[in-house]
Amino acid sequence: MIDVHILSRISLFHSVPTDELERIFSLIPIDEVSFKKNEVIARQDEPVNRLIILLSGSVTAEMSDPAGRVVKVEDIEAPNPLAILFLFGDNNRFPVQATAREETRALIIPRQAILKMLQMNETMLRNYLDISANFAGRLSRKLHLMSFRTIRQKIALYLFQLAKEQGSDQILLDRSKSALADLFGVSRPSLERELTKMQTDGLILSEKRVITIKKREKLVQLIHF
Repeated sequence: MIDVHILSRISLFHSVPTDELERIFSLIPIDEVSFKKNEVIARQDEPVNRLIILLSGSVTAEMSDPAGRVVKVEDIEAPNPLAILFLFGDNNRFPVQATAREETRALIIPRQAILKMLQMNETMLRNYLDISANFAGRLSRKLHLMSFRTIRQKIALYLFQLAKEQGSDQILLDRSKSALADLFGVSRPSLERELTKMQTDGLILSEKRVITIKKREKLVQLIHF
């Protein structure tokens, strides 16, 4: 029996009553699968013909290029879906390889069943559209961020984005330093060195996950190159 209380924590099923989730899942084909540590759950460029929802455990998402270089994209913890926005489209393939970091359980739902689910419940359909729009917004911001050439410029832009969201120049980072380094496409030591240099230059004050902007005008000059 699927624990719908776990599923209700996933954005796709937000505000859908548990009894409605139980009814819907009783009408579509689903499969619960267990994966061992280091087992590949989905391969990069493999067709996305099903939705994979992590029920427990976690996976590492990595991307490789034709030269064989592998870049870690992110770690994904349960409960969460994998590649939910790549289910549909003309060339819907997994953008990364997903590998279990530990013993992991996942729910597998065929793509056609997802279409049926969205047709059966308007709230679920609205959630899917919201997820799509939010993803597009995050992707746009990340592309903007990656367009900057130096780590210092990336940090400055990121801090301004958070300052605007939090309404303060004293900013609580919304992710770990390791996750931030992954976002910037740099190593954790490189990020730490640049934060230390920016503090030495009097631009910021960094205390663990709290960063205070000290010289806003100079940071603005960095991103208006």
